[in-house]
Amino acid sequence: MSYDFEFKQLLRAYRSGIISQSTFESEMAWLEAGAPTNGNGNGGAGFKAFGRTYKNERAAVVSFLDKVRVGEAGGGEAFAAWAEVCTTDCIRTGIRIVAEREAYHSRVFAQRLAELGGEARAMASEAGRKATAYLGDPSIPDNEKLLDFTKRVGKPEDAIKPICEFAALLKEDLSTKEALRLFAEDELSTAKWIWDSCAALNAPKQNTSASASASASSSM
Repeated sequence: MSYDFEFKQLLRAYRSGIISQSTFESEMAWLEAGAPTNGNGNGGAGFKAFGRTYKNERAAVVSFLDKVRVGEAGGGEAFAAWAEVCTTDCIRTGIRIVAEREAYHSRVFAQRLAELGGEARAMASEAGRKATAYLGDPSIPDNEKLLDFTKRVGKPEDAIKPICEFAALLKEDLSTKEALRLFAEDELSTAKWIWDSCAALNAPKQNTSASASASASSSM
């Protein structure tokens, strides 16, 4: 990237309150020295997150926001499609709530990306389109869709771990840091509800049969 572009990005971040004056000055010193800017103050080693090294904290945040806004938009579409064909009364409204959560996450992260001067580059994936088609398929029972979700996402606490770990790394962008805390709570709530619903709708049939038999015997 050119010096002018890097300078404008740093200046914008400083004027927006995203980075402090001391950080702005240190970043400028690196830039003027011809070294890559580095938001976590580790002497040019870059900012490490998600198993890779970014130029600085801001670059990692922008990359994350760009990807997650697309993923959450896709999630909103997928759950909305599911709600349209859901035949299980007790979970239909819950599915709609999940769809709204996913959609508003995408909107908020898109707004934050714009505030940071980042570009919306990420595109919807083929996996995301397949997920929407799967959840929107009326021929697939709701209990099977719940099972599929729990297998793909894993345990709720494990699913949000990467979000929490990334938030903990952020030192300058406190706005995104706090947003990620709320995002993680939303995702945890959604995952727990789906796991509970899955357990309820996929309870062993023999238990139900045994209960029915016991009830019949006691009435004799």
